[in-house]
Amino acid sequence: MDEKNLNAKGPLVFSRGEILCALLLYPAAYIYTLAMGGPRGQLWFGLFVLAFVALGEWINRGRPRMAESWVWLGCLLLITLCVVTGRGRAWGFQLSVLLAHPLAVWWLLSRSGALLEGESGHLLPLDAVNGFIRISFGNFFLRLRCLGQGLRNWRRGRENSRSRFWAALLAVAAALVLLNWAAASLARADVLFGALAENILKFFRFNLGEGFVNFVVRLLLSLPIGAWLFGLIAGSARVEGDKLRAQAAAVNGFLPRLRLVPSWVWTICMGAFGLLYLLFFAVQFRYLFGAFTRTLPEGFIVSQYAREGFFELCRVMGINFSLLYLVSRSGARPIREDRAQQICCTVLLAAGMVFAVIAFSKLGLYISCFGFTPRRLQSCWLVLVLFAGSAACLYSLWSGKKSFKAWLMFAAISLALLHLY
Repeated sequence: MDEKNLNAKGPLVFSRGEILCALLLYPAAYIYTLAMGGPRGQLWFGLFVLAFVALGEWINRGRPRMAESWVWLGCLLLITLCVVTGRGRAWGFQLSVLLAHPLAVWWLLSRSGALLEGESGHLLPLDAVNGFIRISFGNFFLRLRCLGQGLRNWRRGRENSRSRFWAALLAVAAALVLLNWAAASLARADVLFGALAENILKFFRFNLGEGFVNFVVRLLLSLPIGAWLFGLIAGSARVEGDKLRAQAAAVNGFLPRLRLVPSWVWTICMGAFGLLYLLFFAVQFRYLFGAFTRTLPEGFIVSQYAREGFFELCRVMGINFSLLYLVSRSGARPIREDRAQQICCTVLLAAGMVFAVIAFSKLGLYISCFGFTPRRLQSCWLVLVLFAGSAACLYSLWSGKKSFKAWLMFAAISLALLHLY
């Protein structure tokens, strides 16, 4: 049965657009190596992003475009523009380039319709695995197959002229050797002509120095990079919708099997966390809210006070979101069907939002005393994103509507806009 299906499916057939994309990714991947470690890396990075977007659009031409793909594309291009013009001071060149990678992959997955749920959703980790590993590495040798087909097609069309091509190539090579010999002989007769001939002939000679070694190393590195890029671009365009839906259905069908923990167990656990936070707020009121009155606790300096508030928020948010995820996936009843659980989750989310406001007030006090720096802006952005994440969860908890995609877009857009600083 499997053999019949394999024979019925037949070999892969590549379009001219895919063959052209496979060829163009050789120089594009080399440009990527220049952007990652060569001189004028900002300009090379901008050129590579334009090439990546152009090839992605070329492969997916005629395919319906998801509305959210415009958001990821806009964020990617804005970050790239800021990097090229040197405006990304809040993040720096290396970090900005690193942040552009997931945006580029996410844009391509949404543009090609390769997201598991048809849009950004709670299966984001699996979509990331598909984009960075499963699709790209699963089609790692697709470029070789594509170029092999293109070469076979070219040979069929030029079967009669093959001997003429090789003869012409040998003739040109022989002429260049003789030209170099003649110019070298004539250069000995006149100093001025020798200098002129040397300037002309240097364009036809290979320099086996450090520059040539760097070229070879970059060329070798660009080969697997280009194969990965083509696997991602062409592979995402070739992903079958039925397979994506089957993968999403398998995950969504497996998650309900994890609902084994009685609801009252999670209610008691979340209630304990809520009481702990309320007790902490009551006991540490002056420490937590001192920034609002510009009053530092005894033994603290402004920088230490701000750092403590920021890392305190990160720890609390990490604990809260981990706990809420476990409750939502392993509780015997959905949270929205159990009013006690719903109230306890609300308390946890509200506590997280209070911690975010406190952390923001401490950072505000720090910035008002010592001014803006890239790290302080990054901390403010993360606090704002965590606050928005708690608010989005709270909205979904009581309305039943999805808010994850809106929160993800908010995080990406605010991240891109911060590059304007």
